[in-house]
Amino acid sequence: MQLKDATVLIVDDEPVLCEIKSTWLIRLVPRVLVANNGAEAMEVLAANNVDLVITDIRMPVMDGLTLLKKITDSSKPRPSVIFITGFSDFEPRDAYDLGVDAILEKPMDRGDLLQAVKRSLTPRPELWQTAMDVTPAAVLHSNFRSLATALQKQEIAFGRGGFCIAVPQGLQEGPIGILLEFHEDRSVLQGQGIVRWISVAEGLAGIELLYVAPVSREWMVKLAERNEIATFIPRSPSAVECQNGLTL
Repeated sequence: MQLKDATVLIVDDEPVLCEIKSTWLIRLVPRVLVANNGAEAMEVLAANNVDLVITDIRMPVMDGLTLLKKITDSSKPRPSVIFITGFSDFEPRDAYDLGVDAILEKPMDRGDLLQAVKRSLTPRPELWQTAMDVTPAAVLHSNFRSLATALQKQEIAFGRGGFCIAVPQGLQEGPIGILLEFHEDRSVLQGQGIVRWISVAEGLAGIELLYVAPVSREWMVKLAERNEIATFIPRSPSAVECQNGLTL
């Protein structure tokens, strides 16, 4: 999906915020629709082909989480989803597992919203071509016997936007370099990303891919295409069972 062809649906129970977001987006995409809650949003989605839904989480009638689950269960092509929240009782790990592309906190910055929209609507082969402006100071370097073995042993699992991986203690949220070596395959996943969540108790982290080096890009694009309707970042390696036949 290209920005010039996209339709975006804004869902918020505050009309003023709907108007502000619409004003921000109308210069970026040609068509912006609005709904005041999840139930109205489902009616709009039934009547229109929508590429991206930007929704508040806490709303009357139907909240954002319920809306996301109904979108996932729908027979129509699934739009991308961005969550906006002003509350700390929400678990990002669950949202990425359910398929959310990005989570923005209130008060929301216009630049952050537009950047998230651009990333969500840009095809992965194009998105992963551009390295970060600043090289991350930390690097996640992990070694595996092979990709198939790592998947089978539940050491790693991929979604369409990133991966969940078993990590050593000390990893922190934020930008990170990535070097995953699969020795029997003689292949690597090399690139850059951002740690979106960490579970210290489980020794797991969820990492969104922001850039994939040319040496790794072809097979990562194929993997993302295989998971087009799946989780964005799995909540755990054991939650994904469909990748065992994957080869590099």
